[in-house]
Amino acid sequence: MSDQRKAPTGRNPVRGSKATSKAQNQPTTIRLHSPRQYRALRELMCGPRSVRQLFDSVGCNGVPQLISTLREKGLQIDTSERKSHDRDGKPVTFCVYVLHEKSRRLAFRLLANFAG
Repeated sequence: MSDQRKAPTGRNPVRGSKATSKAQNQPTTIRLHSPRQYRALRELMCGPRSVRQLFDSVGCNGVPQLISTLREKGLQIDTSERKSHDRDGKPVTFCVYVLHEKSRRLAFRLLANFAG
């Protein structure tokens, strides 16, 4: 006979269990942690912004990582690809970020609560 007991429900969750997946889906702390996040979100509130525009106005190299941190806070930010031509006439593709309309209320709250 083996003396095996099951762990009580909700304790020591195993990978893939409901308790673990719920915790992973929770957004991180719902506040902005840096002036860069504040500036990026303020820009996105004004309308669609390209990576280059955010690079210039926010002042950081890692724009995709910055957008990722904003998405982790529960903001829905869409990415769309646009095609154009560079100054030499060669075709180029670049990304434009758009704050989804459903996320505007949360964005207002995050901007208002930023302590700087």
